[in-house]
Amino acid sequence: MTGANSYFRTMTATATVLVLAASLSACFDSKPVTAPSGVKSPPTSTVTVTAAPSGATTTTAPSAATTTGSSGTMLADLRLGRRDDGDRLVLQFTGAAPPYRISRTAGPVADCGSGNPATGPGEFLVLTAEPVAMMDDEGRPAYTGPATVAGPGGAISRAVITCRFEAQLQVAVQLTGNNQRYTDSTLTGPGRIVVDVKN
Repeated sequence: MTGANSYFRTMTATATVLVLAASLSACFDSKPVTAPSGVKSPPTSTVTVTAAPSGATTTTAPSAATTTGSSGTMLADLRLGRRDDGDRLVLQFTGAAPPYRISRTAGPVADCGSGNPATGPGEFLVLTAEPVAMMDDEGRPAYTGPATVAGPGGAISRAVITCRFEAQLQVAVQLTGNNQRYTDSTLTGPGRIVVDVKN
């Protein structure tokens, strides 16, 4: 009887250990926990980063050196006059006098647009100014005078507009002699470029 009781206690203890082991295994099960029904998972957002194309270009806004429009000064007048010691060329503008350069060259001087001769032979002072707008916003030029202006008969024979193209103004001043001295300057109110050629 004592042996039977001992066997029964041993089996009971073994069964208890097995039940505890099963309970612990259930507690540490690796299965994912599913949220109860009616509870929504927080929304997720996806951010996509797109690299710029390898051939991408950057467009630069046009500069103020345009051939039309109010953004640039325009030629308003071209005139020649006599002075005591020589002749004077005046280029008058609708705004400030633009940057310019003067070179001495032998003619003929070519038209900058067509490349054809715009003058005959002779000695010239070639004045190039830019940027100079050719027309206003409505397509009207400020200067409507002739392209060739005759000199007063002293140091300057004539002045010829040889270029009004792509914001560039060029005036060829034909001299009556050789190696004549000259001075140039700018004036304001209105903007002017002045060239004085000595006799």
